[in-house]
Amino acid sequence: MAKIHMVLQGKGGVGKSFIASIIAQHCYAKKKDTLCIDTDPVNATFLGFKKLNVKKLDLMEGDEIDPRKFDNLVELISKSKSDVVIDNGASTFVALSHYLISNHIPALLKEMGHELIVHTVITGGQALSDTLNGFGDHVSRLPVDVNAHCRG
Repeated sequence: MAKIHMVLQGKGGVGKSFIASIIAQHCYAKKKDTLCIDTDPVNATFLGFKKLNVKKLDLMEGDEIDPRKFDNLVELISKSKSDVVIDNGASTFVALSHYLISNHIPALLKEMGHELIVHTVITGGQALSDTLNGFGDHVSRLPVDVNAHCRG
């Protein structure tokens, strides 16, 4: 069973790509091959971590998730025998979150034998309220069997 680590947060500039890189490095340190994917259409920062062999994958068509493009992501995940780390951008957070939930993607991944783990970033200072509220709202919409982790 592969663990699918998805880093989601609606607030930009809070360190999602950094968290994704730390998760990927942790997997590599445990001698696990890891599939790393950057789906941020605006700031593909995770892609810049060359040693992690990050793949760029566009999921959007305008302001919506393109189901055919999302199928490419599911296909990559389904073929993976290793853990997967996905960094998603703030600009696609709402569309991706809605798509995941409304299309029962966590259940689909579970049927494939994978475990979905959602990571988010909670920051201090002025963004504390935004990031904390965003995390709470997102977690309340996820199925109960999805693991949600907060990083701050």
